[in-house]
Amino acid sequence: MAVGDENIMHLLLAYSAAHRARMLNHPEPSNRIAVWVQDVFPKLRQSLIENPNHISDNTLAAVIMMASLEIISSGTFEVPISWQSHLTMARQMIVARGGPRGMGRQDRVAYFLSRWFAYLDVLGSLSGNKNDMPLGSAYWSSQNAVADEDFEIDCLMGFTTRCVGSLARISELAKMCEPQRIDDAGNVRAGWIPSPAVVQQAVLIRRELEEGLLERNIRKGCNHRSFASTESEGAWDATEIYATNEMFHWAGLIHLYRRVLGKPANDIEVQNAVREIVGLLCKIRRGSTAEACLMFPMFAAGCDTEDQGQREKIMERLTSVEGFGMTHTPKIAVLLQSVWDTGKPWESLVSGEFFG
Repeated sequence: MAVGDENIMHLLLAYSAAHRARMLNHPEPSNRIAVWVQDVFPKLRQSLIENPNHISDNTLAAVIMMASLEIISSGTFEVPISWQSHLTMARQMIVARGGPRGMGRQDRVAYFLSRWFAYLDVLGSLSGNKNDMPLGSAYWSSQNAVADEDFEIDCLMGFTTRCVGSLARISELAKMCEPQRIDDAGNVRAGWIPSPAVVQQAVLIRRELEEGLLERNIRKGCNHRSFASTESEGAWDATEIYATNEMFHWAGLIHLYRRVLGKPANDIEVQNAVREIVGLLCKIRRGSTAEACLMFPMFAAGCDTEDQGQREKIMERLTSVEGFGMTHTPKIAVLLQSVWDTGKPWESLVSGEFFG
């Protein structure tokens, strides 16, 4: 796509230059990046004006790339636009194209973009009360998936299609509950419980997530591993993708227990989910691509553990991920430390971080 589209090529170059500078601990080549991206916004705007009813894959890809770049390397663009704003634009574009239902596997490019967007959309919406709702849990619902895809782990996201819908529904319920659950001072209201209608929905989501943890239901859908890989590398790949899927399910349960059902951090089910996530970390190689994707479950577990050993393990792995050259990782570590130091819920301390 980049070879055939100047906007995407320039964004890809900017993305790569920013990331390489972080990896080498060098200052970003800001002048060069500015030259690459100076025409991106005007060209996108012109494309939308000329074809408001036809949003191409290339246009959508460029906007999703801008959201991703702003997350992992904020401030790269001279124009200060938040990742949430880019994501809102991408969301509007997908709705204009008929929603994710029209971005199925038969169109490989559109399907790839839909999974990339789903990851940003759903995890972004779970990353704080000021972020937009996800596109709509109905869009990501397993009811819209082909039956044999329902429990297939998507290698781009690291979890199943069904889990995407569950996480989107948790986000919707959490945003509904948050004004009642957390007071103006940023503390959880003592004795708060959700309405019976919310509990009823939460029970169904919990059942879905628990079913997703049963290995007999899950299959690894990734065929992208190199044929040159050794058998041991293949075994690691399988171990890591199954472990990653489980960790996202357990993290979803933590969000459901804490933000929707109002369980305290020391609740036995919350602590069981925390232990499971910390235990699964040993199945993820240090420096692996899987490790770079585990901030969401690590942060969820980290916020609710009071065990010093667990805290040290989580912070150690977060520090390891900082070596991947993504600027949002240190912010998450700082936020986690603030949660431990203040005892306040992370929802009252968050300020635009992305937990993914």
